[in-house]
Amino acid sequence: MDISEKSPQNQAAKRLAFTSGHLRTVLECLICAASGALYSTIFAGVSWYALAWVGLIPLILIITRCSVRKAFWLTWLWGYFWSLFSFMWLREIVFIIPFVFSFLLGVFPAFWGMALPFIYKWIIVPPDIRLKGAEAVQAYRNRNPFKELACCLALASLWCVTEWVRSWILTGLPWNLVGSSQWSVLSVIQICEYTGIYGISFVVLTVNLALAGVIGEIPRMKNKKDLHAPFCTLLFALALVYCCVMFGVKRYVRWEQKSGEFKTFRVGVVQPDLSQRRSGGTERTLEAIDVCVKLSEELLRFQNDPAAKMDLLVWPETAVPVAFNADYFLSERFRNEVARISRAVQVPMLIGTLYLKASETARDGVELYNSAMLVRNAKLEDIYSKVHIVPFGEYVPFGDTFPWLNKMLGMGRNLTRGSGFLPVKPYEDLRLGISICYEDIFAYISRAHALKRANALLVVTNDAWYPTSYEPYQHFANSVFRTVETRLPMLRCGNSNYSVVVGPNGKLQSIAGKTPGKFERVSQILEFRCPLDPEPTFYTRYGNLFIGICAGVFLLIFLWSILNWRTYKATFLEMFDIKRG
Repeated sequence: MDISEKSPQNQAAKRLAFTSGHLRTVLECLICAASGALYSTIFAGVSWYALAWVGLIPLILIITRCSVRKAFWLTWLWGYFWSLFSFMWLREIVFIIPFVFSFLLGVFPAFWGMALPFIYKWIIVPPDIRLKGAEAVQAYRNRNPFKELACCLALASLWCVTEWVRSWILTGLPWNLVGSSQWSVLSVIQICEYTGIYGISFVVLTVNLALAGVIGEIPRMKNKKDLHAPFCTLLFALALVYCCVMFGVKRYVRWEQKSGEFKTFRVGVVQPDLSQRRSGGTERTLEAIDVCVKLSEELLRFQNDPAAKMDLLVWPETAVPVAFNADYFLSERFRNEVARISRAVQVPMLIGTLYLKASETARDGVELYNSAMLVRNAKLEDIYSKVHIVPFGEYVPFGDTFPWLNKMLGMGRNLTRGSGFLPVKPYEDLRLGISICYEDIFAYISRAHALKRANALLVVTNDAWYPTSYEPYQHFANSVFRTVETRLPMLRCGNSNYSVVVGPNGKLQSIAGKTPGKFERVSQILEFRCPLDPEPTFYTRYGNLFIGICAGVFLLIFLWSILNWRTYKATFLEMFDIKRG
């Protein structure tokens, strides 16, 4: 008997030891952690968006043949490192936040990973083949293309459902969904008009799953026919991408050439590029006021030229760190300067600011709002207050019930939610659906404004919290999808973020400053065309109907796999009883 190290028996024993031993588990953990970290580079900042289409393949290949429990933990590990590096910008608030936060965020892909081996196991190979043992399963080659495709669609659908759940649970965090990686690929993202951002995630996941199906079968194939079923799924995935791109190109061109009733507005945007100064003190507050006033005054020289005169002046979110209407000398200075500029420009001003409102139910008798005020001729004409406020940043959940939470987790204030979504109207033919700060990453907010007949979106934001990270770039990239979903143009005015105009097809049309992506202290007049009477899109009318379809597809295939599992279990127990009898 050949007992040398290179003998076939010895080599087979080594392979068996490796595949069933601790070394394999350690290697799988390392691959999952590394591929999760690498997959975070698909988002704005690094912007390796092409990696999104293939970067999930290592994870899929590893967990496909794992147990359900092992698949959960390996995918959680992948999700931890993916989330850690995707949200590393949170370190600029408190260094430990992304490391702790990722424990929770990793759970969402983990549930998806747990379903993957279960569905593949009980759909691809029939119960009667599994009853014959492991050798029969390994030898089984009569794979059904329909079953392969069903598994692929079910798992792509489940991924979208987990993203949707992340978008609303615990107030929601629809930041850096897989689909957002394609924000700059305008031919791909046009389907958001019907599916929302989740449609992009669905297409990307379908391609990853289909490619993994082909790659995973190659080492086990005995002839070319073995690749027939996974190759059919890959052809379907490529056809899906082709249809998506062809549709996208057609819609993109249509919105570039679209004619009809539009009106062009000239908006002066003030981008002060101030450091974060929520409690800035007297000196820093006066600096913020002076910078915003000086930049506004630089635009006054255009007001005597009818061809260059601006129609609206916009300041970003809370660049001045005091409440506009507080009984405080800095607030009075703030009000006086806004009144003076308002009279000088003779056009409406929209100011992002903190705003106080008396309330009998509030603990201190007053409520504090993060607001956007419309001021005309030094008088407050309209106001929108932020509805979707940031947990732990703008309020502490259950802080009123448990005051000690405010002391332990709060940031010195609790803001109050605004009363609802209603467009602000500087003019009758300019109805602005306003989002303040990260409200623009929530599709339901822009959709609510569109349903209230807004004909343009306006974002005022302040990203000075994150001066050294990719957060400002990712914030802008996540907001671009709101334009395609509603087919409304978007104007953004940011402090330390993009101050830009984005068209209804997601195209960046104009930007304040000389260098795109480099934030600087500047004021500039930007032009943007607004449809006077826009037709609501499919997504505006019906919302996340696509997610409902995804949930239905997944549940249908999941129930099919459960039925196969129960059939196998019942037959196996019956055979066991017969043998025992």
